[in-house]
Amino acid sequence: MSRRQTLANVSPSQLNAKLGGNNAAGPGRSAKDPPGALPAKGRKSMAVGMVADRPSAVGAGLDPRRSSAFGTKPSGPKQDPRPLSSKDYQASCIRAVITYLSTHNFPAAVAPKTLASPTGKDFATIVTFLFQQVDPTFRIQGKVEDEVPVFFKRLNYPFQISKSALFAVGSPHSWPAVLAALTWLVELLNYMEKADDNAGSAFERENKVEQEFLDYLSAGYGAFMSGNDDRCQQLDDELAAKFTAREGDLVARCEQLKRANAEVLAELERLRSLPDPVVVAQQQREEQLVDMQKFEQLIQNLQGLKQTLTRKLSEKKSDLQAKQDQIAGAVADVEQLRQRVASQTINKADLNRMIMERNKQNEMLNSEKEKCEQMECKVHEQEVQIVHRLTALESTVERYNKLAHRLKLIPATSKRADGTNYELRINRDSANQAEFSSLDLKGVVKPGLERLCEMYRTRASELSQDLISLREACVARAERNVEKKEENAALEGEIARLEAQLQAAKDAHEEKCRRLVAQADSIKAQVDEFRSAASNRTEHMEERLSRVQAAYEQTKRDSEAELSRLESDLKAAMQMLIAHKEAVGGAISRAAGAVRQVKAELAAGGAPRPVAVA
Repeated sequence: MSRRQTLANVSPSQLNAKLGGNNAAGPGRSAKDPPGALPAKGRKSMAVGMVADRPSAVGAGLDPRRSSAFGTKPSGPKQDPRPLSSKDYQASCIRAVITYLSTHNFPAAVAPKTLASPTGKDFATIVTFLFQQVDPTFRIQGKVEDEVPVFFKRLNYPFQISKSALFAVGSPHSWPAVLAALTWLVELLNYMEKADDNAGSAFERENKVEQEFLDYLSAGYGAFMSGNDDRCQQLDDELAAKFTAREGDLVARCEQLKRANAEVLAELERLRSLPDPVVVAQQQREEQLVDMQKFEQLIQNLQGLKQTLTRKLSEKKSDLQAKQDQIAGAVADVEQLRQRVASQTINKADLNRMIMERNKQNEMLNSEKEKCEQMECKVHEQEVQIVHRLTALESTVERYNKLAHRLKLIPATSKRADGTNYELRINRDSANQAEFSSLDLKGVVKPGLERLCEMYRTRASELSQDLISLREACVARAERNVEKKEENAALEGEIARLEAQLQAAKDAHEEKCRRLVAQADSIKAQVDEFRSAASNRTEHMEERLSRVQAAYEQTKRDSEAELSRLESDLKAAMQMLIAHKEAVGGAISRAAGAVRQVKAELAAGGAPRPVAVA
């Protein structure tokens, strides 16, 4: 009876075949490589089992994963769907072949003109170089037209290459098909290089844990069958160290993600606290539009003032012309009077009388001039006051129109105009009071504004009641948020307590495992002692050893089951905590959205809609 047995009767040859099956595929392949994988870089040949005389160049040992690239062996001649006669297609094929040759150290320079119509020697050199990329030991030992179709057939090239096309390889009717075959081979080589670079990496990335556990089982099973208990313990320690290191990495990664999340949330809050650039730009635009309207109104006022001053200037010019005409008439009268005086005989009494009359007339003229100057000063002062008052009145009218526009009273089709035109304009050049203003302020504007004020007083009282109720709702939501935070804190404390319990259970389990291992070691030592002391009791001791080993395996399985159960309980608790945290966060977000919506509606001046917060 053997000392150790597997669950099934497996012969040593079968066991070696199972454990070494991966290495039997070919040299240079480890147990981690998938079945049929090609060797890594530095291999002597890409074919498996290839020898110097090349009984099978390629095909039998290629990776079955690449069977789709090679294609299946055709049952008969196939029609080539590629546009072989197209000049553009031939040029692209030539570029692909030249690119591969230049990037893989082809010993000679190849120009597009050479590949457009190559000689037999050039073709043999190029095809030999490409075949050696597949099989480094390849040499053309016979005729090119005999070996090239055979090699392509072993590569499962889906189309037939005739020997007659290779006799005159550079002829226009045969070269396009051969060039397409070379292009296919170049594409195949590029694919194989990329597949070799990535061999095994995708499996190890996606299934790293499963692969490591599979390697552990394979090595542990081999050590177990060979009776190497130290190796088994070493493998257990290595696997536990790997999982511990991975757990530490995951914890560090989780902490890093939490810190990054906190930083992102802080940045988001900072950005939310900043004013909206669109709103700022819209405010600036509105201010600039208001300034533009002010300047347009100022220009209109200045143009009206210019027209008024122009009209007054024309009036003054006409008055000046009339005065000049009067002065000219007076001068003519004075000349006539002088002539009359010169022709008259004047005595002293008449002269004195005329002098007195002249002085009297001069005094009267000076008095009239002073009165005229005073009247002109008063007129000028009145005109200046009128201009100032018109300017102030226009400013008041402009402010009135802005406020009416903000209150949506202008134009008449606005929300609160009710079909009435509240836009006010004044005419500086009007001749009477009726034409000075475009609206009846007492009969139209004032009653309409009083009705609007009364309506908004009622609305304001209603909104104040709604605001009080909303504030009470906000206080209630804040209290609920505080309660939820307290619940979260309690749950976090519960999680910490569960984690402590889990850690204690793990420690107890590990201590129990250590005791069991020590007990197994002591039992094993006793078995060794009994075996050496009483060789005649071998069968009895082997039976007892089997029972002890069975008890050890059962204890180990129970411990692993207990550990799995504790881990599943911890995962379930963490999932429940995460779900509860997401639910609380969603409720808080919805409540905050509802509060922001109510604030936005209050700021917009409308009645808030009732919002239901779950």
